[in-house]
Amino acid sequence: MMTQYSRAFKSGDEVHINRLYHMVTGIMRSPGEYAWEWLKTWKGPGSIWFVFDDSRKADDQLIAQYSLIPIPFSFWGKPYLAGKTENCMSHPDFRGKGLYFFHEKEYFEVAKEQFQLFFTTAGDVAKGAPGKVRMKLGYKAFDYWVTLSYWLDKTELLNEIDTKLPAIIKSRAWLGNSIKSILGNLIYWYTRTGIDISNTDIKIHSEANAPLQQIEKLWQDNAELYGISVDRSVEYMKWRINDNPYVTHHYLCYYDGGVLKGYVIYTIQDKTIHIVDILAGNKEELIFKIMLEGLKTEGRKLALSQIKCYTASQNQFLVEVLGSSKLINYTGLFSRKNAPKNKPATQIFVYISDELKADHDVWDNNSWYITDLIKEGRPYTARPIE
Repeated sequence: MMTQYSRAFKSGDEVHINRLYHMVTGIMRSPGEYAWEWLKTWKGPGSIWFVFDDSRKADDQLIAQYSLIPIPFSFWGKPYLAGKTENCMSHPDFRGKGLYFFHEKEYFEVAKEQFQLFFTTAGDVAKGAPGKVRMKLGYKAFDYWVTLSYWLDKTELLNEIDTKLPAIIKSRAWLGNSIKSILGNLIYWYTRTGIDISNTDIKIHSEANAPLQQIEKLWQDNAELYGISVDRSVEYMKWRINDNPYVTHHYLCYYDGGVLKGYVIYTIQDKTIHIVDILAGNKEELIFKIMLEGLKTEGRKLALSQIKCYTASQNQFLVEVLGSSKLINYTGLFSRKNAPKNKPATQIFVYISDELKADHDVWDNNSWYITDLIKEGRPYTARPIE
């Protein structure tokens, strides 16, 4: 008599998936949000495999899910298909029993027939379990995410510093206030220098009038320079950015002689500009600086508090470009020298097929250009638990 069995997704499974997803995450996802992420991607439905247990009650038989979102990648201008693990989950009743690993292992081999690259951005929600599973399958712990910030509002910067100060310092009000004031003023005035963009052609577009065809051409003309990165095709950008039901985006575009030379895609949430993607023709640092200065100008006009950009910690080119525009990594600013070094909360795990290892050094972090465009496109602020 059948008890546990596995199979691929079929129509109607989304009801069971969303029920388990709510149980695991506390988030109630609408049918439309699910359809966008999994059923109507830029390349059709994602790849999903399940384990069911038919001995359980009818509305609680889904006990494990392994799933991959298709992401187009470019390796020095050559297109490949990547699978991003997402919504991989195990029913609370079956965690720690060894069921999930063997389920993913079985269908990982099936997925290799479709994908040449696999990656995971594993947070600390599952206490490192996703990373451990992927390492056993042959993934490498490749890098981790860092956040670089530019503060537009001094008061907000001082408030942020106050939250970072150790309790022993905050307990002495005079000391805490002094450190906060000195450090805040140093950071704020250090980051005020910029370049003059008064004579530059910068336009901000909504999703409805975003120049996707021009962005695709800019990308195609420069893909080889950017090494390993997301392939910015019209189809992918329309799905990932414009059709996204969670987030509204804006496009800051820099033109020279009427020709698109660079762009920044961003969203605004809780008075913060979050950079989703940024790209400049010929990887010219000056174009990056012009666009980031334009973003600062827009942020000040809207009375926002800060700008944030996310990338891999060893993505040296982008980290340096952002740094030259005074975006700073605040992560280790208040860490104690003698404190034990904890592992980063969010790591990037990568599996690369033999086919992709033939050319260039694919494991050199500087061969990669990573922005938030490779993520699944969820809100940057926490959604309420329902």
